[in-house]
Amino acid sequence: YQILIMNIKIIFFFILFIPFLAFAHEVKIEDKNVEKIVKERMSNMSKIKAYSTKMYPLTMSGEFEEIKKVNDELLHITREFKLLFPDGSQGGKASSLIWEDKEAFNLYVDNFINSIESIGISIENEDSVSLMENFTIMTSNCGTCHKKFKN
Repeated sequence: YQILIMNIKIIFFFILFIPFLAFAHEVKIEDKNVEKIVKERMSNMSKIKAYSTKMYPLTMSGEFEEIKKVNDELLHITREFKLLFPDGSQGGKASSLIWEDKEAFNLYVDNFINSIESIGISIENEDSVSLMENFTIMTSNCGTCHKKFKN
């Protein structure tokens, strides 16, 4: 009889305790995911800056093949960057306004992406004048977004 009561107590304990463990584990995983997302978007922002900086002298070089490589990387990183702002991932240097006005933020990022795509068209056409114009538009889009959304 005592063994049965002891087993019931153990089972009861685990029934109550295991959901707590699962919840506690879930919160820790969520915290790690947010931390990972913040680190990834900060890394992507650094890469965006680095590729943009690398592209500037290339826009005047006429080395369209090299410019294309940099532009393709920039486009890939920027598209990825846009996905790194899910609800609940506030943190880092990102302004809370990003989540408060997500529609405007997405519009600004889309404008930046569109300008990178326009650079790609200029590269395909090997049009140096258009390339410089589109690069200027891209950097302007970058600055506009920073003014509105960076802490």
